[in-house]
Amino acid sequence: MLHKTEGIILHSIKYAESSLIVKVYTSIFGLQSYMLSGAKGKKSKYKSALLQPLSLVDLIVSNSNKGGLQRVTEINLLKPYMDIPYHLVKRSIAIFLNEILYKVLKEEHADISMFEFIKNALLVLDLRQDSCSNFHIYFMIQLSPYLGFSPQGSLEGNTNFFDLKEGCFISTIPTHRHYLNLNNTLLFHQFLVATFENFQSIPLNRMQRRELLQALILYYQLHIDAFGEIKSLSILEEITN
Repeated sequence: MLHKTEGIILHSIKYAESSLIVKVYTSIFGLQSYMLSGAKGKKSKYKSALLQPLSLVDLIVSNSNKGGLQRVTEINLLKPYMDIPYHLVKRSIAIFLNEILYKVLKEEHADISMFEFIKNALLVLDLRQDSCSNFHIYFMIQLSPYLGFSPQGSLEGNTNFFDLKEGCFISTIPTHRHYLNLNNTLLFHQFLVATFENFQSIPLNRMQRRELLQALILYYQLHIDAFGEIKSLSILEEITN
């Protein structure tokens, strides 16, 4: 049976002479791998922009419950990016976010709210005209609830620290070392309650941005099995700092 779905391209690998296996996060099936025939070679009918990481696409696909590799019968750009491919900072952020998403999106079932959050975030990144150097930090904090480790509690009274291991605001320094100090806890909370309209106004210097980003990666490592290292981190830190 054929189905129409929106999707976000995460990765593709060559298969045989002219085909690709494309890993796509879809709106109605979650994470899926599809065979895309005729995608390689001079006679390919598919433009390269269709299959770039984080491309937003419309798909007509076969999806059966019998297992095996499903197929794409039609693919088109849902919304072409106007700025991300040509803007150094945005492109570096997109590469980083793609690596994050490739590691964390593992479920083969629909999560419409998470799909819409990711899609809308990418469109915001593409269209922003002001600085976007804080975007990846805001994105990671806002994505965490969809992944099952939403920050618990709030910054009030004497809750001056954020426990990365337990995922909550606390009043005293924990016995382990995986926590945010007072200054980074304040910044973390600001991003947590911010919106797409105002997150960039949160003031971060070079050192604060680097420390908070590294803490967020640790936060993900503590809560997602086999999350591992982020290869694009060093490039992103150079570009956004």
